[in-house]
Amino acid sequence: MDFSDYLKPYLNKKTKYYYVALSGGADSLVLLNELKKLQKDNNFNLIAIHINHNIQKDSKKWKTICENFCKKNEIKFISHSLKHKKNISSNIEKKLRDERYRLFEKTLEKNSILFMGHHLDDVIETFFLRALRGSGIEGLSSIPRERALGGGMLVRPFLNIPKSEILARAKKDKLKFIKDPSNKDTSFDRNYLRNKVLPEIEHRWPSYRKNLKQLTENLKESSDLLVTHAEKDFNEVKVKKNLISLKKFLNLSKIRQKNIFIFWINLNGLNQPSAKVINLFFSKFLRDEKTPKAKYMWGTTSKKGSVCITKNTNELKISELSA
Repeated sequence: MDFSDYLKPYLNKKTKYYYVALSGGADSLVLLNELKKLQKDNNFNLIAIHINHNIQKDSKKWKTICENFCKKNEIKFISHSLKHKKNISSNIEKKLRDERYRLFEKTLEKNSILFMGHHLDDVIETFFLRALRGSGIEGLSSIPRERALGGGMLVRPFLNIPKSEILARAKKDKLKFIKDPSNKDTSFDRNYLRNKVLPEIEHRWPSYRKNLKQLTENLKESSDLLVTHAEKDFNEVKVKKNLISLKKFLNLSKIRQKNIFIFWINLNGLNQPSAKVINLFFSKFLRDEKTPKAKYMWGTTSKKGSVCITKNTNELKISELSA
């Protein structure tokens, strides 16, 4: 398939604006360039969004490179600048990601799409990272191709394309993309996988990308099947969207309880807990019959989507954790 074949299914008259998250790297630049080619025949509004993280010394220069590309190609350019981080903590990647998505969420209006340039290598790296953290089947099915974001939709059209093909397309189209030096820093988990672990795996198993792609697709099908069963079971125990019958819930097998539990959290738009938090919920919290109106929480009051579950003799209630 040509690159444009991955984009054409999303082009329609209902979509008002097409945004591209533009870092200036090969992935996002190729994506933006492919959409620009399609714009000539399809006449849609194309907008690039650049987020300056203010961490790298050349971050302002990168913004200028992105802006100049957009000017040259007559693409509307929007930029946001994150506050400078004095202390680079171990979870800086996640913090920056959360800030980026908050900005994207605020930007997307109704009937708009934000394209992101994630590719097959990103899928595989994410699979390994989540496997090493003990993620469940939903997490292991990796990066979703589409999901709601703000008033619109986030779409990752290149998830089946390996990084090597994207680099080849950038070379063919003579695109001058940014090479982020921090990608070589193996103190970051993803970079360690990318630069140390996966090259060794590829040397031993050259077709590992194809095989793991098939595995993540199989896991996605299994995850969808579990959701179908969870929805059916949830309808049997629910009182309201945020309220379930404790007695009916406990009458089910533990594996069905866990399936409902994860479905319930997603249904209410809240953050999924770690495996440790899930295990403590079932081994300690549910078994505690001495504490009236007990509460079980994860996350913090300052973090959106953090969870508070309250329990009485009859019901379990879920809500967002508030101050």
